[in-house]
Amino acid sequence: MNQLELYYNQPLKSSKFIPRKYEIISPKTLIIGAISSGKTALVYEFLSHYKSEEGLYVNLDDLRIDRALLLANLKEFLEKNTQIKVLAVENLQATDLANLDFLKGATLENIILTSKEFSLTIDGFARINLNYLDYEEFILFFKKNLDQDLLFSYFLAHGNEIASAFLDSSEVTAHLQQLLRANLSEQSIAILKECAPKCHDVLSTFGIYKNLKEQMKISKDSVYNAVASLNENGFIELVPNLDESSTSKKLYFTNFALRNALYLKKDFLAVFANVVFCELLKFKDEIYYTKEIDFFLNKRKIAIICVPFSAPEIIFLKFKKLHASLKELGVSKLQIISVANQAELSLEGIKCEILPFSRWSLGL
Repeated sequence: MNQLELYYNQPLKSSKFIPRKYEIISPKTLIIGAISSGKTALVYEFLSHYKSEEGLYVNLDDLRIDRALLLANLKEFLEKNTQIKVLAVENLQATDLANLDFLKGATLENIILTSKEFSLTIDGFARINLNYLDYEEFILFFKKNLDQDLLFSYFLAHGNEIASAFLDSSEVTAHLQQLLRANLSEQSIAILKECAPKCHDVLSTFGIYKNLKEQMKISKDSVYNAVASLNENGFIELVPNLDESSTSKKLYFTNFALRNALYLKKDFLAVFANVVFCELLKFKDEIYYTKEIDFFLNKRKIAIICVPFSAPEIIFLKFKKLHASLKELGVSKLQIISVANQAELSLEGIKCEILPFSRWSLGL
C-alpha cells in the first residue's frame, strides 16, 4: 500500500488552467489524447473542485512506481479510504485493464482515466478524444486586441501543442524535439523524420523502410509496426482515398509544428494544409481525399481545397472544371481555404467559398 499512500498524501501541483472546449461531465470518463495534449491539465482542473482528502491521483508513467503492484492494490486501498470520492489514473495502457475490472462496480462519485492509446475503449466510460489546441483555443492565450494576421502567424510558428504557445517561436523546435526524445525510441524518431517530407502527400511505408535500411539495422516489419504505433498514439493521422480501390493514404501530423521540427526544407502549402486538417479533427467526421480535393467530409458533403495565395478568378475557373465531379460526389459546398482572400460563387446548386483561414476556422 505504500506507493498509494505516498500518492494520496502528495499535493497536486497547482497551475493556471485556460478553458478548453472539453469538459468532464460523466461519472466515469476516459480521456484519450496524444502526449502534451492537455489531459493532465483537464484532470487537475476537475480535481481542484474537491478537497485534497477526497481525491486520489495516480500517474502510471511515474518511474518511481511498480504500476502492476499499484493497480493490484488499488481496490483494497479505496475500500479502506472511503473518504475518497474521485479517482484519477493517468497514462493507462490496454494491459492495465485486467487490474481495473473492479471499477465497473465502484461507488466513487467520479472516475477519470487517461491514455495515449487511441484504440482503447472501456465499457461504461464516456470518451473524450482530446485534440491539440484548435485556432480558437490558441488565440485565447494572447491579447484580444492583436491583429488577426499576426495571430495566425503566431499559430503557424508555434503549432497547436499547449506548451508551445507559451514559448518564443525560436524555442519551439528544440522543445518538440526534446518531447519526442522523451517519449519515443531512436528508431521511431527516425521513422517520424522520414514521415516529415511526406506531410500532405501519400505515405509509402515501404519507401521509409528502403531509405532507413541504408542508414540503420531495421526490418520491414518493425517499420510497419512503428508507423502503426505512431498513428495509434496520436503522432500522425492517415487520410484514406475516397476511391475504395486505392490503398494510398496521405499523412498529416496531429501537431502541425512537428513537420518543420523534423525537416529543414520548408513547404508552406504542406504545413498550411496540415493546419487545416487539424482544425477538421473537431468534427469527428470521416475525412477522405481525392485527386482534386484535399479533404472531403463524407457526412457533411463538404469539399475543401487549400489554396493559400491564388487569386479568386483563377480559383473560380478551377471550380467550374471540378463542378461535374463535385456534383457526382453530392457536394453542396466547396470551401477554398486561403491565407487572406475572400470571395464566393454559386453554380447549379453548389456554392464555392473562398475564405481566409482565420475566418473559416472561427466559424466552424
